[in-house]
Amino acid sequence: MRKYLILGAALLMAACAPRPSAQVEKVVLYTAIGDYGRLVEAIEITVSDPGSLKGLKASDFDLVNNVPDAYLDAVTNGAPADYKDDEIVLTQKGNILRIDARPFNKAGRMDDFVRRTPWELHCKVDTALNVTLAKATEEHVAVLDECFAGSFSFGGLTREYMLHLPKDASGKVIPNAPLLVWQIGGGEYDKDLITAATANRCLVSLPTEGVPCATLVFAIANPNYSYSASLDPEKIELIDRNNALQMAFIDKLIADGMVDGNRLFCAGASSGGGCTMRFMMQFADRFKAAIPCCAMDPIVPIHQVEEKYPGQFADDVEKVWQGKCVYKWNGKDMVLSPMDTDAFVKLPMFFVHAETDRTCKVASTYAYAEARKRLGATDDKMLIYSDKDLVRWGVAPMLAHFSWVPLLDDYSEGSPMDWLVKQL
Repeated sequence: MRKYLILGAALLMAACAPRPSAQVEKVVLYTAIGDYGRLVEAIEITVSDPGSLKGLKASDFDLVNNVPDAYLDAVTNGAPADYKDDEIVLTQKGNILRIDARPFNKAGRMDDFVRRTPWELHCKVDTALNVTLAKATEEHVAVLDECFAGSFSFGGLTREYMLHLPKDASGKVIPNAPLLVWQIGGGEYDKDLITAATANRCLVSLPTEGVPCATLVFAIANPNYSYSASLDPEKIELIDRNNALQMAFIDKLIADGMVDGNRLFCAGASSGGGCTMRFMMQFADRFKAAIPCCAMDPIVPIHQVEEKYPGQFADDVEKVWQGKCVYKWNGKDMVLSPMDTDAFVKLPMFFVHAETDRTCKVASTYAYAEARKRLGATDDKMLIYSDKDLVRWGVAPMLAHFSWVPLLDDYSEGSPMDWLVKQL
């Protein structure tokens, strides 16, 4: 009996023994690309002793300064506040504790639209399990980690690229997939590849929605071509040379059986919207559809100038599109050539812009759409966002130029991305 009493007492003491403080070996962040930066979706903490994780509950943890991926709170019209419910879920596997939560901005809470207060994970029962961004030792980025990165040379240029190829349920790359090539904005010009690939959700939008479509982004190393670049032949030739390089790379993907040459799509925003227009001017017969978003003016001067009379911009664009207006690769160099106007106007476009965009005036979209209509385009569509529309997507009116945010986030019936997906 004494033996059993001693054994029972020992078990009771073991059960009541305090949990040893955790010795953290590494902290891994699982993130995703958001509209305004990376989002933390989960945190994994690896400890040396699994016993230090025993009995932990979701209520033992609290996240602070964790805010959603938005520039504006649609209800308060102020900077987004911390989540009231972090929706923390704990999963323990051996000596690894995984903490899933509502996705929050990796940069922390935005104060006064300028300053940032870093996020923190607090553990109420063991401060050794507290986590900050500075303590993270590793990061995995959804979709991006599966992308292929490299460089490609053509026509005297070498550019870096990032490519996502869709996979089937068994994890094998789907051959001959449709392709969306995204033209980066001026803010990403002359920047590194990661900046170009993560500045917005251009590379991850379709994969995140589960759409089996390849996505491609090139880092364009030339400086921003600026307003009224159409008046500078050297800048226009360089834009078209970059596009020729991208087309040559796409042809390689087609030849290698990675993408389907009959299902090519192009989209871009701001300077990238202008590059989308020029890309289609060069290769309209190769693409199935395009989405120019808040497009710049590399065809005729539109921004920072005034129309001399109503409809002048459309008149100017229409005239350009009927002459020698694009540079094409002739096997040795880029030469000024006429565009295939018939193929260009037959290519469906979905124009996207914000009504109060101060960076790239909506006049460019109206001029491009009107000129195409005059030349015979019948399948174009247009979506002009109001300030109220933008606020629904967390875009402050002062950032009305950011119309690519709702563009890449919205897959509802009739949206531009829904329109594109239905053509895949």
